[in-house]
Amino acid sequence: MATDARQRETAADVRLYVEIGLTPVTCSTCGVEAMVKKNSRQHTSVQWTPVAVAACPEITAARAADPNALVLGCPRMRASIEDAVRAGDLVVPDA
Repeated sequence: MATDARQRETAADVRLYVEIGLTPVTCSTCGVEAMVKKNSRQHTSVQWTPVAVAACPEITAARAADPNALVLGCPRMRASIEDAVRAGDLVVPDA
């Protein structure tokens, strides 16, 4: 029974952190779209689709240089997210 409860809690956490409240943000440099959620000023969740990962020139270049590289994101997308926050297109919850 504890396993079932834990699985339900895990599914609820996944839904809360990677599905609910995501907003599409388009990179102003390359046009790739990622789903983004601001949990606070400091914490941003970015969900990349496989298509977006393959189309992002920054990620593609990093992987071409080292196929085993741990690529944590794209500085150009990060700048686009910051622009979306400043424009009010991406909401940052009150802390």
